[in-house]
Amino acid sequence: MMQRSSCFRPKWIFLIPLLALFLTAFSQMAHAERRAAIVVGNGEYEFAPLANPKNDSKLIAATLTELGFDVLLFYDVKKAAVGDLENATRTHLLGADLAILYYAGHALQFEGRSLLLPVDVRTGSAKEVVDDAMVLNDLIDIVKDDPVGVKLIILDACRNNPLTSEKGLQQGLANIEAGSGQVLIAFATGAGEVAYDGTGVNSPYSLALANALQQPGLDIYDTFRTVRGDVRLATSGSQIPWITGSIETKFVLKPGGADEPAPEVPGGDGALTIDQVLWYFIQDSADPTDFERFAKVFPKSQLAVEALKRSSLQVAELQKRGLFVSGALAATAISTEPPSDEATEAAGAEFVFQQAGERAVSETFRVWPREMPDTQSGMKTIVTDCDLYAADPNDPQRVVPGVTNGLVNVRDGLRSCGYALAADPSNPRLQFQLARVLEIAKRYDWAEHFYELASQQQYSAAFVNLGYMARAGVGREVDYKRALDFYMKAAPLGNLRARTNVGTAYIRGQGVPQNPEEGILWYRLAASSGWSNAITALGDSFRRGTGVKKDDVEATRLYAAAADAGQIDAMTNLGRAYVSGLGVKKDVKRGFDLMIRATEMGNQYAPFYAARLLVKGEGNVSRDANRAFALLELSARRGFEDAYLELAKGYAEGSFSRGKPDLKKAYFNATLATRFKVDEAERTRSSVGEKLNAATRKQIDEEVELFVQQNGL
Repeated sequence: MMQRSSCFRPKWIFLIPLLALFLTAFSQMAHAERRAAIVVGNGEYEFAPLANPKNDSKLIAATLTELGFDVLLFYDVKKAAVGDLENATRTHLLGADLAILYYAGHALQFEGRSLLLPVDVRTGSAKEVVDDAMVLNDLIDIVKDDPVGVKLIILDACRNNPLTSEKGLQQGLANIEAGSGQVLIAFATGAGEVAYDGTGVNSPYSLALANALQQPGLDIYDTFRTVRGDVRLATSGSQIPWITGSIETKFVLKPGGADEPAPEVPGGDGALTIDQVLWYFIQDSADPTDFERFAKVFPKSQLAVEALKRSSLQVAELQKRGLFVSGALAATAISTEPPSDEATEAAGAEFVFQQAGERAVSETFRVWPREMPDTQSGMKTIVTDCDLYAADPNDPQRVVPGVTNGLVNVRDGLRSCGYALAADPSNPRLQFQLARVLEIAKRYDWAEHFYELASQQQYSAAFVNLGYMARAGVGREVDYKRALDFYMKAAPLGNLRARTNVGTAYIRGQGVPQNPEEGILWYRLAASSGWSNAITALGDSFRRGTGVKKDDVEATRLYAAAADAGQIDAMTNLGRAYVSGLGVKKDVKRGFDLMIRATEMGNQYAPFYAARLLVKGEGNVSRDANRAFALLELSARRGFEDAYLELAKGYAEGSFSRGKPDLKKAYFNATLATRFKVDEAERTRSSVGEKLNAATRKQIDEEVELFVQQNGL
């Protein structure tokens, strides 16, 4: 089920003269640093419509505009306009200090070439598809040799495509290189893999990208490392973005830092206010309605005068900046009714909350009607757009199913929660949700302020999030005592997450003298209410003999209970128990199937252990080196560092290539494992390195350094 939002769609017959007008305006503008972007959202395909590309392109265009880019926004490009898009790329992007081409829509590959599909692509044969498509390499060739600036090509374009049934056409995009020049290509997912369109308003990738672009102080590599981590979180590891190419120029996309002060309000008492927070996030907006709404909601704010001035900004003034606007970028609430036609009427009646991880529940429970019944004191009187954007699936006092962290739309969520709280300033649920969005936006000081306001009204989730920030050192030094104090305030309120965290604190001795037996009591209490994380933690305790007598049978029973509730770590551990026969009758095939199921649900450890089984084969599980290799790479991409060492050993032994070692790849992965401080990695690296000459080792070390720079540690 996909949601569509109302978007203006320019017709290409009108767009060409407008484009010429814009480009003439650009040539007359003098910028110390020119930033230019072309954003394309293709969704209205006859063969397989996509709900989100127009929403995605709108979000990215708005975000880039606020970052000072001259943006050309195109919806639903047809094959007749492919040449015009190429000309726009040549005219608009060349010569810019920082240029971005963003594409959302259908794409596939043919004979190693990546193809972006116009909305009216013919689908009668593979030849027709290829003839009508935009060839990605052609667009890269236009910009790659530009001696000026950095070029970014961003592709959220690997959505599931039924055309891959045609002979020669394959899903996803080919593993393409950026070539010469300062060109970086960012892919929403790995080569040949499928990216998700999403069940909500935007795709996971576009949300992560927009959120990262808005974080102050990040350079380009920082931005895409952040995107990679957020998409991995949002899709439970099922989608891992990647980038290729390298750049030498360091660009900070949004100046400032996470501790930048709020704008001063003349005559204020120094306390943080909602109008200050909102102004900080909308002050660079290109949407006049942002300022019009601000002035109406905060008429007494000292910032209202400036807001009124900016609300009178005309479309013609925006066009001088190169932004094609005709309602396309106006902030649209998540609950806004979408266009009503035969293709969208059914889908527009409801949407599905985007969730991932062990707290993701069945889609049946996440479906939400766009039009709620008019019931006295019913849901319609309680639920706000702030809830729809920012409710936490872990919050027991939420009033909607909630959205996973990596799937929260920071830009629109801040607006919706700020205005909702302005209308109901003492509501602790709205205070908590605004704080949550601020935390995701990395405005930790402001997040703590609003969490504390909610906690003063005994809002249990606010205590838990304040505890997490202290325990993990988010925006402050790690302070286990402070964290435990917050958890102990939430635990008596019945918060199951808090009760589990209290148990962990006692077992680990964090903020309190170590007392595993006391920790087990807290685990039992949370587990008795069905909290799957607590059940899994209790299983771990029985397996290790921590706070209880070691009991593999009881551990396995608890893992089975948690796995039935969808807890993927428990599912992995249960699979390992069946493979080893520990606490349960040995059944290698059943154990392997459980690990594959956990892999499909996004677990990072399951593919590692499943791959180990496939390398040699055992029981009813046959040896399959190719599948083992793919699973190890998946585990590594999902963040389990031990997989790099296993890959290194496999390459060194020739496990993935019929007995023929690949020492270069072995050394590359062993070096990565060493950087991650994996046990015994240095020994493997030294052993393999002795078989390579110094020049080769140096080259691979440089490749590892670039990989770490692009993907982080």
